[in-house]
Amino acid sequence: MMSEPTAVLLTGASGYLGGSLLVYLLHKFNLKSQNIKLFTLVRKPEQVGKVLELGGDVTPLVGDVQDAEGMKKLVIDNSVSVVLETVDARQFAVAKPFIEALTIVKERLNVPVHFIHTSGAKMFSSHVGVDQSTFLKDDGDVYATMARLDTRHPVMKQFVSLNNQIIDFAENKGVRSYIVAPPMVYGPGTGFGNKISIQIVALVRVARALGQLYQVDNTDTIWALMHIDDQVTLYATVLSNLLRLQAPYGQNGIYFSENGTFSWRSLSLAVINALRNRNSIGIIHELPVATDEDLIAMGEVLDCNVGMVPVSLAGK
Repeated sequence: MMSEPTAVLLTGASGYLGGSLLVYLLHKFNLKSQNIKLFTLVRKPEQVGKVLELGGDVTPLVGDVQDAEGMKKLVIDNSVSVVLETVDARQFAVAKPFIEALTIVKERLNVPVHFIHTSGAKMFSSHVGVDQSTFLKDDGDVYATMARLDTRHPVMKQFVSLNNQIIDFAENKGVRSYIVAPPMVYGPGTGFGNKISIQIVALVRVARALGQLYQVDNTDTIWALMHIDDQVTLYATVLSNLLRLQAPYGQNGIYFSENGTFSWRSLSLAVINALRNRNSIGIIHELPVATDEDLIAMGEVLDCNVGMVPVSLAGK
């Protein structure tokens, strides 16, 4: 006799990562054989129909991850024992209510509970002071490395400890935590919402608004990348293994992903030259070095602090 299905809640159904992962789980993961009851979170009632149009066995729920009490209620009322959070990499306030609710489900059902947090490669990069002379590997002691960092970047400083904070809080509550840190993800999304990475969108926005892209780092920095199909497969692999209690978690449960690298300079040149070609303007072969005024202008386009411009458009 089959046991009660495991209730899994996926957030971010209208997003690039979350939407693509939802399609993968519905049509390639075989939820029935995994004995999963899948729920997914949308922000607007009109998005419920979009989820149902995808086909497959999923129950859409309407809510906002910023509504802490609302999220707790959704998790507890639906006896969710796995939360797969893809929405906000930078807020402990988003993770905290999910973990607290999972603790209550664990006590009620006497089952293991799991929280998968989507972080980002920038949290483990030159932007936060990680030594770039050696590789930071996810089968090493990443937790201890991040705990020792003295991040000087005024904005990233508040984010660098977030992953360890989630790990510690979850462990204290008896919840198994998993940190997935995607790099630049590329390729067309398969969900009903966002079809492209917001990082690529940022480059295009600056290029269109200013008619130029700039070198914002001292060197031609190299960044990791991952195709969206491979990224969602990683999420599904972690999910499949945690259901069998075979996935490393907590301090050992930090998952990096990469199937190639790219040059920020080459990408920026490709974007600006595509726009120049569209407007019948000759291509350029070098990026001008950004002045303080250029950085301010880019920050205004991206609606961010000037210090976050290099974080958005460069790094290694």
